Amino acid sequence: MATDFPYDLVTLGHFENGWGWEGQLRGYIRKKYRADLELLAGLAPDLLAHCLGGELVSELPYDTILWGLRLRPFRPLELFFFYNLDPEFGSDLRIFYPRKSLVLPTEDAYVFAWDFLALLARYGKGVYPLNLRTLSNHWYSLADIESRHGGDLQRFTLQGRKDIVQRISPEVAATALMRLDSGVYEGDAAGWTATWQVLPDLELRVGCAAAGLEVAYEAQGAAKYAPEFLISFAWLYLNALLRESGQVDPALPKLSAYF
Repeated sequence: MATDFPYDLVTLGHFENGWGWEGQLRGYIRKKYRADLELLAGLAPDLLAHCLGGELVSELPYDTILWGLRLRPFRPLELFFFYNLDPEFGSDLRIFYPRKSLVLPTEDAYVFAWDFLALLARYGKGVYPLNLRTLSNHWYSLADIESRHGGDLQRFTLQGRKDIVQRISPEVAATALMRLDSGVYEGDAAGWTATWQVLPDLELRVGCAAAGLEVAYEAQGAAKYAPEFLISFAWLYLNALLRESGQVDPALPKLSAYF
């Protein structure tokens, strides 16, 4: 990269045991999604950034980069996508992270990269139009989505997590969201709700009360995005909530060294 490039970035390979995950990403980019990603050259990058809830960066590492996109799901995670178009070698997409993101589990960093990579491929292919749906006041729980699409959405997403999330107090949940600098908290002594703007037209809500735990998506976003995205983002944001809550309240049970 040029010496005046302002970002100190690393690849997924710099995460703990990350080279295998980096190899998988490169395989998706160069093989599975290659034809779809080539079509991104014909799309307006500002519209792509808008649809993904990101921002274009003005400083690019070298001349053949058409655009750079920065995404910031929650603190300290950031992802940079640089779309390269070389006259001789064609298109390529490179994914980087700031060093501060290295505190995250490697798998979570990989899954976020895969989610946004797969979304870019779908926009390139034209599966999703470059406009956003209007959000409604209706919500579909994971159970509702599972009944429509089949699969095992709730078990995969909540496995090992449900009991711990239900032990998070309103005070701890509020502090965790503040530390993440992401999500809207509502709560009282009876329970709490965290709502994340995962994408501009995809809202995720986690509600915890005496009646139990409910994970739900706003209806328009749930209808637009494929079940694999809904599973993945719910899993990722629950992981983030558990990590931060565990740091606020060390008495919470641990899933692993990262949680």
